[in-house]
Amino acid sequence: MELLVNAVIISVLGMGFVFIFLGIQIIVSDWVSSIAGKYAHLLPEPTKTTSKRPAPVRPAAAAATSDDGELVAVASAAIQKFNAQ
Repeated sequence: MELLVNAVIISVLGMGFVFIFLGIQIIVSDWVSSIAGKYAHLLPEPTKTTSKRPAPVRPAAAAATSDDGELVAVASAAIQKFNAQ
């Protein structure tokens, strides 16, 4: 019985500490958020960089047909090996 009482006490204390820690974390996060909001005007806005020349794109149809044959061969070989066991 004493073991069960000790387990309950330790569980309650552990959950209490976690609850207190999370409450403190929420309060500090809100506080830091309000401070950051006040001084956000001091930070410059990020600029978007765009490349002037996009990378060449190969046609999707050509890529699919060349890779599909190899993929089918690999899949069928794996199925045959599995069925052979």
